[in-house]
Amino acid sequence: MFYSDTDFQFETDIVMGYIEEDLNQTVVLYRVDRKNTQTDALYKSASQGIRFMPPIEVPCMFEIEGSQLKSYDTKTSNGVYQLSGNLNVYVLTKILEKYDCDIRRGDYIGVQIDVDRMSYFVVNDDGRVNNANNLYIGAYKTAWRVIKCSPVSDTEFNGK
Repeated sequence: MFYSDTDFQFETDIVMGYIEEDLNQTVVLYRVDRKNTQTDALYKSASQGIRFMPPIEVPCMFEIEGSQLKSYDTKTSNGVYQLSGNLNVYVLTKILEKYDCDIRRGDYIGVQIDVDRMSYFVVNDDGRVNNANNLYIGAYKTAWRVIKCSPVSDTEFNGK
């Protein structure tokens, strides 16, 4: 008759099992080491390069939107190139707790496209404000975070 924390834990365990064992989608999280990265005092940008914590493979569901056509010269549209679409990562907060990690704005995420190629994205929205109705389970409390990312070039980040 009433939805309880036991019901919530049961349903999130089922979803977690589906994501980890059946879905087989993962992303590689490259967390920025905010303690050891030296930043400029005024602008708070990395002054001597960004330092990263060891990468973590996180089970989740993800969706890569359609690619975007960009141009080096916006006035004449010369030098066009294609860039991957934005990435949306759907991850259970319970999975983040299990893997003892947190995704924050500014972190990088890698998605394995094929055997030889990985695409990289930077986190724009870490989904911390997650009070949308579709993120609730059983109208009880939220269990999901939707992480929104935009593609980066190989010169900005390449997994190394």
